[in-house]
Amino acid sequence: MRIYLPFLGAAVGLMALPCTAAAPSQKEARSQIQIQGSQEQRIEIVIEDRTFFLAKGGPIQIGTPIEIVLENRDKVRHGFTSSMLIGLLVSGEDDQIVTYGKGVEGFYVNPGKTLVIRFSTERPGSFPFHCDLHERMKGELYVLEVPTV
Repeated sequence: MRIYLPFLGAAVGLMALPCTAAAPSQKEARSQIQIQGSQEQRIEIVIEDRTFFLAKGGPIQIGTPIEIVLENRDKVRHGFTSSMLIGLLVSGEDDQIVTYGKGVEGFYVNPGKTLVIRFSTERPGSFPFHCDLHERMKGELYVLEVPTV
């Protein structure tokens, strides 16, 4: 079941969030996802011509918060859906709304808008993502376990 929260023609897709009634502030959402003393790993993805493009990236390490910045340059709404998010504490925010909780399967980003998704994972592997509105739009993130020296 998806819940749609409309705001000025935009929507965020959610899977049964237990804590949507009392939405925390942006600062609270960020602090609850971040691991004390660690920096977020930032991945920037641009959507253009119905394709995901990596604008800025690097190795993603487990145990360190991940921030995905998703910029939609198309003239249509797109989705960002991934099974990697299910069960994780996830926040998503754009210029008008913050969504926070467990059970988030994905988000929608409207034309010309930018969405920031934050989460942390403790398992390595490849994590596919896709646009649930346009079946040919797909991508994949790789989370690595890098031993410390």
